[in-house]
Amino acid sequence: MLPSSPSSPVSLVEPADRDYARQYNADFVSRWDELIDWDKRAAGEEHFFTELLLQGGACRIFDASTGSGFHAAQLCKAGFEVAACDGSPTMVERARANFDRLGLTVPLYQSDWADLHQLQKEQKLEPFDAVLCLGSSLCHIFDQGKRIEALRRFRHLLRPGGMLLIDQRNFQAILAGRFSSSGQYYYCGKTAKVTIGALDDSLCEFVYTFADGARYQLRVFPILPARLRSELMAAGFAVSQSYGDFKRVYDPMRADFIIHQAIA
Repeated sequence: MLPSSPSSPVSLVEPADRDYARQYNADFVSRWDELIDWDKRAAGEEHFFTELLLQGGACRIFDASTGSGFHAAQLCKAGFEVAACDGSPTMVERARANFDRLGLTVPLYQSDWADLHQLQKEQKLEPFDAVLCLGSSLCHIFDQGKRIEALRRFRHLLRPGGMLLIDQRNFQAILAGRFSSSGQYYYCGKTAKVTIGALDDSLCEFVYTFADGARYQLRVFPILPARLRSELMAAGFAVSQSYGDFKRVYDPMRADFIIHQAIA
């Protein structure tokens, strides 16, 4: 059974919050890699994703929320066959520039998740062994039914028994007033600070302030871990394992991100 809808007011949620692509404006995206710091991010993750994918027998990977292309590039360099996709045109442009800079050949598509079936048909995409949805990207969808439909579209991209790796900010801790951004695993750059702005059961605003004073916001729906696991099951997945900051055993109130491993 899915958790009930939040009872808190939704007055903080504005129409623009539901248009995720508008939140990733060109100025913000131009600084995204500065925020991440690819080298430090790679050191923090080590071989977590490659090991999970290899353990699951995955060779063909679809990165459904590639952003500036970090994970698609890392997996391509590790020998996986990778296709990448994002709904934000500015992020797709950034990812393409990064793939070119690294000399990588990665098929790259701009597509909203609602159009994945059409993309799959037009591009004649064969079933994938694994789909990645990272960067807490599912939280850009405020409507529960639309989130479940997006998850179903991920499942349709997979072969039977294929794997979905999906992560989320630790909203359980954030809503309890225990937000943390260690800078060890995710936003590793040293020129920006991440804080929380508006917050209730139906909206979480992340504020990114750079050393030169530039300031950007991302407004998302705070999906709790139990809710996401329920939505994954409603979409036809079996959730096999959850990790906190790449660790199987973790403190659920201290981890920055929660990663879920689900099987189609």
